[in-house]
Amino acid sequence: DEGVRAAVFNGLGVSEWVAIGSAGLAGASFLFNWAVVRRQSAMQFESLKAQMDQQMLSWADESIDALSEAAWVARGRGGYYSEDALRQRAVDVMRRLSSAADKGRLFFPNLPARDDEAHKEEAFRGHRPPVIDCLVFGFKKLERLDLRNLQPDLEAADYLTRCRRLFVSEVQRAVDPRRRSRMLRELAGSKSGDAKSSYAEVATLAEMLETAHPGVLDRRRDGAWADDMARRARAAR
Repeated sequence: DEGVRAAVFNGLGVSEWVAIGSAGLAGASFLFNWAVVRRQSAMQFESLKAQMDQQMLSWADESIDALSEAAWVARGRGGYYSEDALRQRAVDVMRRLSSAADKGRLFFPNLPARDDEAHKEEAFRGHRPPVIDCLVFGFKKLERLDLRNLQPDLEAADYLTRCRRLFVSEVQRAVDPRRRSRMLRELAGSKSGDAKSSYAEVATLAEMLETAHPGVLDRRRDGAWADDMARRARAAR
């Protein structure tokens, strides 16, 4: 009842009210400190993950360059490169792909090993994850390139390009740049910018390219496309 509650409150003395106020302040202080600690813990986690991601991205940069160059070695056979230059370039790229594959095992270990692989070094037991397969397959494909043929090997170039694209997708899934961007914005308390102007500029560049080279684009990029892409970008954030 309201009367009972009023009687209770009226019966409280100064000391009781001070105790209640102190308890309220203590509770508010606890919640505030909890929020601060939670925010600091999140920032520390993001800082550590950013350091790890940066190391992974440095490795990925080298790997992407090697896969890209491997594709151009195959595409440039007999055109951009002489046989001697091609051989030297191919050996250099294979060396980089082999090294990148082993470096990648520090970030992406093999899946559990089988019982019959005890004779192998521990890091090489089991099944490679797809991201490492991209580098190993790229190495094997380039290793089998006929360097005496003086015609571009478009099949090998397309294969190596597919390896590179799958590699990029796997690394992006591991790093998750969208999640990182959202978290950093939340921690900083900032709002997402309007992406419309950027997509509008892309649409303008696309129209200029299509006008100069009809049929070069796979799809039309106009004002409606720019609006739709800006909306999707905001939703993805």
